Amino acid sequence: MNGRPRSRRLRVVVVLLLCAAPRDAEAQQFACSPIAPGDTASLLALRLTGDAAAAYTHAFQIRDPARRMFVPKSHYRRLSTDWQACVAIGPLKSTPLAYAPVVLSAGPAVSSAPLTIGLPRPGAPPSDDTRRSVALVAMIASAALLMLMLIGIVGDSLARRPIPPVMRRAGEQFVSAFARPLVDSSSGAPPVQVRLRFVRRAQQLEISIAPGAGRRYPNLVDHRMNVEYDVHRVMRVLGNHFVVSEPLRAAGKWVVVPIRLTDVKPTGAK
Repeated sequence: MNGRPRSRRLRVVVVLLLCAAPRDAEAQQFACSPIAPGDTASLLALRLTGDAAAAYTHAFQIRDPARRMFVPKSHYRRLSTDWQACVAIGPLKSTPLAYAPVVLSAGPAVSSAPLTIGLPRPGAPPSDDTRRSVALVAMIASAALLMLMLIGIVGDSLARRPIPPVMRRAGEQFVSAFARPLVDSSSGAPPVQVRLRFVRRAQQLEISIAPGAGRRYPNLVDHRMNVEYDVHRVMRVLGNHFVVSEPLRAAGKWVVVPIRLTDVKPTGAK
């Protein structure tokens, strides 16, 4: 039963990849301009096209010169001054490729020279080798862009899954009991920072805690024994319905405490 949905999904992905392959070897031309501090996608689109709403159309793209790729539009909220704003030259021939055009020069204004991907000089007929090379690069770029989009869609759908109410309540009770002894009445800042993440496959809640502003506790570098003691103390407060399912671990500034219901096993466990 489980094999059929996976087989269907695989066929759908293959069909989408085939559909993404370009039908001709000609690439869309773009002109690119540097991004200044404080620029936003809407301001750049307004400045370069006269329409702020064009920021989320195919005719306007943000390019990462280091990777020679267009930046996904989901990343437009935080622009880097190392990137460039690109506008299509002439009518769009197709959906822009993942690989951006090679920029010949970067000035304060958009370059007037058409920027292309591997195309011969205007007026010179492309050779068969050029056509094949450009078609292959375009096909690979289209497939890579589609895969990135699919990964982003799957990641977003997983991120939107809500935490089960019983696990969320347990996480909130854990944080409240852990932070209570650390509260400083003379400071209005919370003693700890908190993140909650439910791992569905493992059926566990990952409670990530980090020191509040101006604090050093909790951390596992020089306070491991104290953190472990406090975690055991808090788990006694939660009662025998929850257990720490894995050893504590550090993730940057965060201490990750994985917990799960006592009578629930991870998916696939015997």
